[in-house]
Amino acid sequence: MLTSSSDSGADDLLGSVADTVTALADMLSTITDVDATVERICLDAVDSIDDAEAAAVTVVRDGVPATICSTDDAVLAVDGAQYETGEGPCLEAIATQSLVVANASTADRWPAFARRSADSGYRSFLSAPLAIDADYSGALNLYSSQPDAFSTVDAAAMRIYVSVAVTALGAARRASGAQAQVKRLLGAMESRAGIEQAKGIVMVMLNVTDEKAFDLIKWRSQETNTAVRVLCRQLLVDVAANPLLDQGVSAEFAKLLMTVHERVNGCGA
Repeated sequence: MLTSSSDSGADDLLGSVADTVTALADMLSTITDVDATVERICLDAVDSIDDAEAAAVTVVRDGVPATICSTDDAVLAVDGAQYETGEGPCLEAIATQSLVVANASTADRWPAFARRSADSGYRSFLSAPLAIDADYSGALNLYSSQPDAFSTVDAAAMRIYVSVAVTALGAARRASGAQAQVKRLLGAMESRAGIEQAKGIVMVMLNVTDEKAFDLIKWRSQETNTAVRVLCRQLLVDVAANPLLDQGVSAEFAKLLMTVHERVNGCGA
């Protein structure tokens, strides 16, 4: 059952939420890390909603819920009780995609959860769904040790706060994904550059065509079960470390090529 709140208390709470929402909005331009964003959301939720003593974020991956951040380790027992029993305010918020307030009624609504979480010290819960994208969903959960702690104003404030938190998390997810993609592209470019350099050396040293040089590298890769990029990287290291003499250059280089796989451990994968 939701409790009401005085007008002055409501004004103070909504003012606090407004300040927090503004701070989150300002943070959007610099968001790059999902974990840091989740932590900020939890801390700000406790700061902005006075009746909240702790906060946590649950995320569902492959149908399995898990707590990825909390402001108090004690709430992990509460979340664990929900995950083990399959019931509770957080899971209901995720399943129904609606805000769930649970004060003194947990025993009636979720008896198994109430029994498992009785020793946690928390008696009131406020959970709101976080629908970020198709692969990332969950809930923001608030906890209080007081019965009937969360009011209708708390619920309204939570809705406002979560709407901005979802935007922040979405931005963090996109930024993180973009960074990962750039890293992959840079890695691919670096690998390709190394392959091209090694291929050019093979062409010059063995007096073969571009196609033949790459065929030789692929042949050694297949014969030794060593990745092409790793062989090429090691070959560049070998050439730099072994000045070739004017006489017998081709023979010396051919020897390096034939044995390059034996030295790849020193070059890294």
